Amino acid sequence: MTKISKTEILRMLSSNLEYFFPDLRDHFLCPICLTAIPLHKKERISEAHVIPKAAGGELKTYLCDKCNSLFGRKQDKWFGEHLKLINKKVATIFATDIKDGHFWIDDIRVNGTWKIEQNNEFAFYIHKDRNPPSINKLMKEKYGSRPPQINLKVSIPILKHRKIVEMGFLTAGYLMWFGALGYSWVLQSHLDQIREQILNPEKNILKTRFIAYCNGVRWKPWFGLITITGEIMLTMGLENCMVFFQPADRPQVYSKLGNDFSGYIGTDIRPLQFWTRPYYGPPVSAMFGERTLVMPDASFDTSLLIIIYFTSTSNEAQILSAVSKEKIEQLEKTPGVVKVRPDFTPRLKEWDIKKSG
Repeated sequence: MTKISKTEILRMLSSNLEYFFPDLRDHFLCPICLTAIPLHKKERISEAHVIPKAAGGELKTYLCDKCNSLFGRKQDKWFGEHLKLINKKVATIFATDIKDGHFWIDDIRVNGTWKIEQNNEFAFYIHKDRNPPSINKLMKEKYGSRPPQINLKVSIPILKHRKIVEMGFLTAGYLMWFGALGYSWVLQSHLDQIREQILNPEKNILKTRFIAYCNGVRWKPWFGLITITGEIMLTMGLENCMVFFQPADRPQVYSKLGNDFSGYIGTDIRPLQFWTRPYYGPPVSAMFGERTLVMPDASFDTSLLIIIYFTSTSNEAQILSAVSKEKIEQLEKTPGVVKVRPDFTPRLKEWDIKKSG
């Protein structure tokens, strides 16, 4: 597949954005913080890895430089560390690359490093130049000759950042759906809470579980649908995790899921693929039967809307577009034509778009 340049993708995204906000012609809208940036200032628009580059991620998207910098300091660091760890030959928590620069010997804190040798034995190194003289003296007096037994204790930093790891999965899932549907995905007001959580990974904004760990699987990145407790959810799978997003017609569905997904994961999963290359054209909606899964609630010309339609009997999407009233009347008389009536109409929202000069 021919590589698409940054300039070309930003032009495509700008054209996609213009269907919703004609006054933002030649602008890029950050999908996370919703800041509009003129294309001629593309140095403030960063190419970002959906999955951290340090963990082998190849999928890319675009963010404002502030959001990309924020994720690099927070989500990417610990999310990437988690992905590297679970893909090691021996995926023990002690094999993490990020370690504190200290450990404890018989409850005495000592500055130093430790690692697992090839024979799976632990090796500890005391850095005398990083310890105060009192500690070096104590170590010499107490352990000058090898003691028969000592107690060693280490701390594992990634265990303190499991929440940030989960926010990394949430961010990756959100950006994968953005990569597929462009601003038709972003401009759904029920995702405001998702964006707020992504921007504030240490806070507990989403009060219920949005992630499930799946034993015995190692997925390459994918996105699609899953049915949990009778509810259809949009999802993203990566490695041993899935994250869930509310459909447009059930924005409060998180509260119905509970915290135990063990009986549902793997029972009804449907991976989806919309296009073979990025598509950022007219507004799109995604439907499953009569359910509306994705529908932007920004104002746009509905005659341009493209509907990606899925049925319960096929994984292949059907692409539907608007037709005239006369054509509808003709189709209703055609044998075998099934009428689908969506049970959801979005309420249009006045979007607060921040313009960056």
